[in-house]
Amino acid sequence: MICDNCSAELTDRFCSQCGQNRRNYHLTFHKIIINVVEENFHFDGRVLNTLKLLILKPGELSKEFSLDRRAKYVPAVRLYLFASVLFFFIFALVRSGSLDGSNPENPIAPQGPIERNTTILELNLSPEYRAKLELIRTREDSLANQILVQWANAIRSDNDFKDSFVNRELLPMAIDAMVSPQRTISLLIDNFALVLFIGLPAHALMLKFFYFGNYRRYYIEHVVFLMHVHTIGFLIFSIFACITLINASNLILDNTMQLIRILLISLFFIYQYIALKRYYDQGWVMTSCKFIALNTIYGVLLGLELFSSAAFTLNELHNT
Repeated sequence: MICDNCSAELTDRFCSQCGQNRRNYHLTFHKIIINVVEENFHFDGRVLNTLKLLILKPGELSKEFSLDRRAKYVPAVRLYLFASVLFFFIFALVRSGSLDGSNPENPIAPQGPIERNTTILELNLSPEYRAKLELIRTREDSLANQILVQWANAIRSDNDFKDSFVNRELLPMAIDAMVSPQRTISLLIDNFALVLFIGLPAHALMLKFFYFGNYRRYYIEHVVFLMHVHTIGFLIFSIFACITLINASNLILDNTMQLIRILLISLFFIYQYIALKRYYDQGWVMTSCKFIALNTIYGVLLGLELFSSAAFTLNELHNT
């Protein structure tokens, strides 16, 4: 067999002269999907081994990585990416249309109270944005109209707000977001997923700081631990998103849904606590203190990441 790249004789999977893989890439779509799944997850027992250890023994999969026992498990980054894609996909299905309670294909006539209550918003708007504002008004019972009414009330109650930066600069951006709610949600999810992934190194620095000293783990070990914990978080909240999606017809009572939400959130925090205790092997009191401190800081960072995602989304919508 001859190498297609350099015409040298092939004696192995890779060419000894140029290093090219002799693999055939002229594949059907069906074959491509199969190859992607096989290469990323190797359904030869690795997935089952990984999920069993990840779910049933918090922190143990990270320990296996630190002990250089990795061949029989799915890499942390692939787990993270798979779980995050799954979560944000389901979340997008659940949240689609949340900014718009009506069918945009069949808008109704503007409602009198909404039109009167939001007229004051038109004062500093260009004709283009007045037209967009009119389009939003045609959507009955939408969250967008509630936001517009509240914004108009803020202007009436505070004369300085009318000429403020928030009203002059952010109102057009908000209108752009409300005109195309589906696109807004899609962009927000994409940006938040990206910012969350980019923020992992910052979260890992927190762990490095809190567990500096006797626990001389390399920085990458903290990153892997976080990826494993985030993977569980994505899976847990994917379950809740699925329940919410299935319950679109309100088959489950509100009190029951609230209880399910509390149980799943509690399950995530319990998992995180046990993982910290098992992986870093400190006492219960020390682990409890660090658990509280880490989650407080993480909550602040998560808020900043969400704010950054929203800012990026508004700016992108406004400039396109």
